Amino acid sequence: MLEIIDDESSRAWLSKQDRQTRIWFVSRMALRSLPAAIGKMPFDEVSSLRLWHHLLIATVGSLDLAAARKAAPFAFGSTSYKGSAQQIYNDQLFFASPQPNQKKVLYGDEQPPPGILRREVGENAIGNALIWAIQIGEPEPTADFGGGYWELEWLAGADYANKLATSDALSPRNWRPLWGTWGRPANIEADYSALDDFFDRDSEVWGFWLRWFKAIHDGNPMPWELSRLIALELTAQDWQLGPGHVALKIKEIEALFRVRQSLSELSRQRLELTSQGRLGIGGNNPPEEIEIPFEVTESHTIIWAAVDEIAEQAEAVKPERSIVLAALEKLTRALSICLSWAAKKADLAVETAIKWSIPASGGYFLLNPGKFQALIEAVKAWSSFIP
Repeated sequence: MLEIIDDESSRAWLSKQDRQTRIWFVSRMALRSLPAAIGKMPFDEVSSLRLWHHLLIATVGSLDLAAARKAAPFAFGSTSYKGSAQQIYNDQLFFASPQPNQKKVLYGDEQPPPGILRREVGENAIGNALIWAIQIGEPEPTADFGGGYWELEWLAGADYANKLATSDALSPRNWRPLWGTWGRPANIEADYSALDDFFDRDSEVWGFWLRWFKAIHDGNPMPWELSRLIALELTAQDWQLGPGHVALKIKEIEALFRVRQSLSELSRQRLELTSQGRLGIGGNNPPEEIEIPFEVTESHTIIWAAVDEIAEQAEAVKPERSIVLAALEKLTRALSICLSWAAKKADLAVETAIKWSIPASGGYFLLNPGKFQALIEAVKAWSSFIP
């Protein structure tokens, strides 16, 4: 039976895996080390942002190597890309001492401040994941470290390192809860307490990273396409302008992402209705007693035309705010007309034929108000970012 019990067995297993499985494994190890890497107050926000950026690149690399490589040069600021990668590689070998618990291995006679070694071990695990994701200076399978196993063992204990590494190896590319069914070990709770303090400092600046990390931590990652977009679309200058600026850019990317998500869902529904021959108020065979006013059928046409206009702008390199707002107004007004008409029919005996996206009595009502309302709210949020 497969079991990873030490750094050597971790290296042996990794050497037999495809590249993205290896990146996935190492990224999960790095994510477990993040709270220690953040450290305690006073927090260095620039260095903290760098850690988040590196983790973002590493996790994206487990799904899209090209996106990770394209995003990576921006992760080092003014420092040389290859030079930084080589330094991380050197650090990995440096930390892979057979006596990692002895601070003199790293510091000689000059002892570091309390807690700094945990922070550096955590940072090393994250640097490890970045290197494996961007394909520069990747260690050979025989190198003296095994994808973050040693770091996890040092931070959380041998028992947890054994259980978690083995569990990951038995379910490759599966983003289950980071600490499995066992929960976090007691000796890492202080690190998580410090991480909570970090997030509490400014929810506007660090709110996305809290949601991003918690989702992965709990085994329900945010859509990977969103992470990929953030990794690709933020420029070197964006990252250099600091956490507040990055937070604002991420809000903009999230807003457009939600618009595209809503449009995709409506497009899927529209395709299904068309393939079933049901596109239109009442579907194929509405009850004869339902008479649909011209104003309502016209509004139906306006709704989909407005959706198409929004979809075109959502894919434009430079969307035009005036077009987006005009389409939003048409969509909102036309939807209101259709919903008002439906409400007036709700007390009739034929109400079973008026359903939202549910076939009934051979008929079909075209609108799902929840999906259209979601699009309206998403477009409102996105429009505020369009110049």
